Amino acid sequence: MTYIRALLALIATACLAACSNTPEPVQLETVKEGQPALWKLTGTKPEQQGTAYLFGTIHILPKDVNWRTPLLETALKESDRLIIEVLGLEDTQNAARIFSKLAISPNQPKIETRVKPSLRDDLDAVIDKSNIPEFALNRMESWAAALSLASAQTNNLGLDSSEGVEKKLVAQFAEFKKPVEGLETIEQQLGYFDTLPETQQRDMLVSVVEDAGDTKSSFEKLFNAWISGDTEIIAELSTGGILEDPKTREKLLVARNQDWTEQLDKKLQSPGTSFVAVGAAHLVGSDAVQAMLEKRGYKIQKIQ
Repeated sequence: MTYIRALLALIATACLAACSNTPEPVQLETVKEGQPALWKLTGTKPEQQGTAYLFGTIHILPKDVNWRTPLLETALKESDRLIIEVLGLEDTQNAARIFSKLAISPNQPKIETRVKPSLRDDLDAVIDKSNIPEFALNRMESWAAALSLASAQTNNLGLDSSEGVEKKLVAQFAEFKKPVEGLETIEQQLGYFDTLPETQQRDMLVSVVEDAGDTKSSFEKLFNAWISGDTEIIAELSTGGILEDPKTREKLLVARNQDWTEQLDKKLQSPGTSFVAVGAAHLVGSDAVQAMLEKRGYKIQKIQ
């Protein structure tokens, strides 16, 4: 579930704020300083006039960590625009409205009936710790209930979404007075979950319940791999849980990478430098965005 936790953290505060509680601080065993992976992309064909930096992000971070490096700061200053996954999350009321519109449907079965009987006690324990009323979960589609519970588990680690990489970069480009663009809308990102078959949605819910005890260690592994620039471990962590299912992986990861590749390829037909900051799971493995761009003739160089 590591990838799903990382993804939902991007939308958790905006869409699920009403469900969050105020947990006691948790002592995380995380590295305090490092060099997250950074790639530089240049064209090899006449029409490929643009340049891009590709930076894998973690959408929510512990406080007091130093992930910035001189090389990263240089790349940011050289860039003409910032491209992130989703725009509009700062409007929390609108984001919550979109989430509710997609998440809540009439005549949903009770949440306890959506897991096998042997997991129902575990589900009850997860719900109790989440601070989310069971009646609210009963109204949600299974994907939304899964994300809400997983979001609560992440929130219980005491992580502050204001420390997220994207928020820091957006604020920095505002100071630069340079544009910020998005690859997806909130509706599109949530829509990938909303259109999953019910069987796969329930698999998400089961994974959240089964992995509840590993939330802290899973985050620590992902964060430490990210800040250390260890793309092999990130790739390994991004293949488990529901992403072991080829159809789910195609829907939530591969298809989105293909769409982003198409968008970036079009942007790079024009001169200028883009700084592209997307979830680290999208930039590792054989299905990575940069691997797809390389097949289109771009030169990819890992510079950090």
